[in-house]
Amino acid sequence: TSINNLDVYPNPTDDIFNVSFISEEIQTLSIRVLNIVGEVIYEESLEQFVGEYTKQISLGDYSKGMYFLELIDDSGVIIKKVLLD
Repeated sequence: TSINNLDVYPNPTDDIFNVSFISEEIQTLSIRVLNIVGEVIYEESLEQFVGEYTKQISLGDYSKGMYFLELIDDSGVIIKKVLLD
């Protein structure tokens, strides 16, 4: 993948977590957060993106438990677990 330095922090979190990464190539990216049953609770698309990305995402309105961050790029999917504590 052309995604480097993917970081999800703090993890576990009690509300807001940060997502950061570097895209080495110009590409279309999709960032999604899913709950344990696969429902998408956050989604963002980045068109023709290259460079550094940082975003704060709040899970404060959702139940405690396991969530999944999906980063979809031209070459596949990266999945990170996020624990809401």
